[in-house]
Amino acid sequence: MRYLEGEAYLYNGIVHLVKGFQHPPGFLIAYPRYSIIRKTKLQNHEKEIATSRIYWDCLKTTIPVIPTTSPYYTGDFIESKIPLYLKTLLEELLETPLYLTGSALITSEYNDLDFIVYGATEDTVYKLAELFNNGVIKKSEYILVKEYIEKHSHYTSLFNYLYYKKNTLLHGVLEGVHVNFKLLSYERGFNTCVDPVEDYTYYSGPVKIARAENLHILPGRYTAVLNNGVEVVLETLREVYAELEPGEYYVFNARIEHRGSGVYLVPDHGVLTPRIP
Repeated sequence: MRYLEGEAYLYNGIVHLVKGFQHPPGFLIAYPRYSIIRKTKLQNHEKEIATSRIYWDCLKTTIPVIPTTSPYYTGDFIESKIPLYLKTLLEELLETPLYLTGSALITSEYNDLDFIVYGATEDTVYKLAELFNNGVIKKSEYILVKEYIEKHSHYTSLFNYLYYKKNTLLHGVLEGVHVNFKLLSYERGFNTCVDPVEDYTYYSGPVKIARAENLHILPGRYTAVLNNGVEVVLETLREVYAELEPGEYYVFNARIEHRGSGVYLVPDHGVLTPRIP
């Protein structure tokens, strides 16, 4: 149990996926995703019914939770058609353990294989980039369009999504299989508040990203400047914003969070779009 992004836990017959790295004592922040009985994704109305929420003052927001007593779910691969040899191959090439998450945990009718690297470093990014550069993993605009239609079309345009992902190392094709990567800098999460939000406001407007602090790795952090000239850390746990290039953007309904560690612009519950001339 790592208490980290992407881990799967079983609660009330539903497989939940963990979000983030800090959690209220006795709970995990986790979203309901799959029915263990039907072995299918939940419909939106089922997710609403299955979600238990509490208010956590650490983040100053209402969060979906499950108890930490929920058993860890590793999937049942006995009858699975999932090509797990690809996991072994990637582990050898990247020289790091990979952990399977997403729909492949629950059903053989998967669209892609989602892998997580915990404790990812710049060396992990370098080795992954080499696999793309050497053609071991191939880039594909087709799988990006497919990913957009399935997961992102409700909040942004295809043009914007392809702009976010034009230099992606997190989506590719390995031996004909669509593989996704989520690189997390943390090796372990926390069952307590480690970076409390002291106050927050909402912000919509221009934001300039000056530089990336840890490109491709979550939590994604960028040095950014707001329209009033205030410098902030743009922080995201969303993979879609993990590979942003420096430049001009608009953000809608983002939170500006004042924490003990600094001032953060968090676009995850809003929308970040490029300002392209």
